[in-house]
Amino acid sequence: MCSKSPLPRQNMPVRYFIMESNNLQNIDISQQKGIWSTRPSNERKLNGAFWESRMVYLIFSVQGSGHFQGFARMDSAIGCEKSQDWGSAGFGRIFKVDWIRKESIPFQFAQHLLNPCNDNKKVQTSRDGQELKPQVGEQLPQLWDHIPLAGKNSTD
Repeated sequence: MCSKSPLPRQNMPVRYFIMESNNLQNIDISQQKGIWSTRPSNERKLNGAFWESRMVYLIFSVQGSGHFQGFARMDSAIGCEKSQDWGSAGFGRIFKVDWIRKESIPFQFAQHLLNPCNDNKKVQTSRDGQELKPQVGEQLPQLWDHIPLAGKNSTD
């Protein structure tokens, strides 16, 4: 059971999740191919959000980088296919993502954002697959529009 019929999603909420990668190469592959693969433990939660929400945004961070590497919109449910691109055990099945911003921004620009879904901790301390409260989640992608970045290369 790898796919479901789409439901009308216009009136559903928008949801936001933090996606952590253990290396920058995985982010690069995702940005080039428009796909992502997460741990199997996150798959059910993300698929549920995809079917029950108008839109799902994923904010990416490489562990230990001190930055968010950009954000993308989840463009498909998680399918049956696994990807060999990551070459890492522990990754599950792939799904499509549409990268909206690919620039890195330092965590310091988000330190004012606390997530009630994670004991009001700062968003940069979120674990992989952590959902953000919508009020917090909608503020995080807006940071890319308000921070002067050297060599800005928007993909809007």
